[in-house]
Amino acid sequence: MSNAIKKNKILYFYTIQSTFIQKDIEIISSEFSVKIFMFNVYNKKKLIIIFFKQFLFLFINIFNTKIVISQFAGIHSCLPVLFAKLFFKKSVIVAGGTDCVSFPSINYGNFANKNNSFFTRFCFKHTSIILPVHKSLIFYDYNYQPYDFKHQGIKQFIPNLKTNYTVIYNGYDSKYWHHKFKLKNSKSFVTVLGHVNSKFTLLLKGIDLYIEIAKKFTDCTFTIIGGKSLIIEDKPNNLFLEPTIWGEKMVDVFSSHQFYVQLSISEGFPNALSEAMLCECIPIVSNVGGMPDIVEDCGYILKQKNINDVYKLVTLALNNNDAATLGRKARKRIKTNYTFENRKNKLLNELQKLI
Repeated sequence: MSNAIKKNKILYFYTIQSTFIQKDIEIISSEFSVKIFMFNVYNKKKLIIIFFKQFLFLFINIFNTKIVISQFAGIHSCLPVLFAKLFFKKSVIVAGGTDCVSFPSINYGNFANKNNSFFTRFCFKHTSIILPVHKSLIFYDYNYQPYDFKHQGIKQFIPNLKTNYTVIYNGYDSKYWHHKFKLKNSKSFVTVLGHVNSKFTLLLKGIDLYIEIAKKFTDCTFTIIGGKSLIIEDKPNNLFLEPTIWGEKMVDVFSSHQFYVQLSISEGFPNALSEAMLCECIPIVSNVGGMPDIVEDCGYILKQKNINDVYKLVTLALNNNDAATLGRKARKRIKTNYTFENRKNKLLNELQKLI
């Protein structure tokens, strides 16, 4: 790329530290000068102060900036989108999941909350382009459980949306994420909970089903990464609660487990699922968001939230006499279709179009 492109400045806004954020910043920094701003939406007491700091950051930097990028839409992306509009700059929203859905039954999703819905609609309507990580975040039929909307995605809640969008899948480093050990622990299951252990998060991530599976299959082991602080009544002895783990230690975790389970009510394009598959874990997932596309014929898909169907699916998985081959097939699917290089090339291409 030319030096002229390298000198163009981008402002990047996000709400939480994550490997995914770091990778995107790394991609963008390869061709642009990037200034970042973290907006902590979880610290409600300091929202006004954070808004003021964001305002000053934008006012100081907007004049010599080409593009403003927000990771997800919401209250944190309103000022960036507004400033871009007022100062004739381009703005981008990378849509990832919670900003595209509504699940009132568990009070999840930006469109399930009146205030969040207002800010999210404003941002999606007035940004220059939306870059969702999967097509399901724009619109898809939802039938995993009957208590919420039968369609999900941005266009379900903003049917008159005119903003252009381009789907850019997440990408992964298959050299970093790989199966390290000669053999996996037989009949071992793992899932990743993440940071929050609130009741709605447990339901959102399908931990209720996961616990029931553990109680049923007592000759198997079940691990929850990020579940150390969980209080579970009548916790089965084969259920292990571990703290949040990062980096290479997760390669060890995935490499030692035979199955990765993600029975969420809602997902966009979950990183842990793809990383586990690269480590040759056999996926068992719910039929939501991008997960059926990611898994395809390399694992097991729970069509609807039903405990009896989960039992049947897990039994089927345990009775697979060629699990190692299926695990290698899962790795090949991610390695072939969802590479870091693909995301890098497509993301930079979209940004260069806006210059």
